[in-house]
Amino acid sequence: MEVFNGITLSPQFAPTARKFHYQFNLRDFSKIVQNLMLAQPALYKANPLQMVRLWLHELMRVFDDRLIDDADRFLFMSYVKNGVKKFSDLKEDDVFAQPVIYTSFVAACRGHEKSLMPVDVPDLKVVLEAKLQEYNETISRMDLVLFT
Repeated sequence: MEVFNGITLSPQFAPTARKFHYQFNLRDFSKIVQNLMLAQPALYKANPLQMVRLWLHELMRVFDDRLIDDADRFLFMSYVKNGVKKFSDLKEDDVFAQPVIYTSFVAACRGHEKSLMPVDVPDLKVVLEAKLQEYNETISRMDLVLFT
């Protein structure tokens, strides 16, 4: 472990020839904060579990999606789990229940104000298929296979 300005850095996530894209910086962190700030307070005010799950979604979107092997993903998730234990009293099973999917375009597609909200896979599938059909009818034919 290496310490930089009081922050412990894991050599596991340092760039190497094989992991050259492991370039993590404050811009990544700012993406997470920026999207958390897009959350509508009314949806999360009385529900800290949903706010923590939104934070988890953003962590996975920004950091976990770049990790290339299971050892790195396991280490990353252990850091996240330790953070959840340290800063909240929520049950780990509730926080990490799958799927952890939040999006703003499902609400927007249904005519509501654009806001980050939890969405389940069947609702997401319906919206994506409708948008794909709309695109195919108005712009050009695009044969996509949607999968989980």
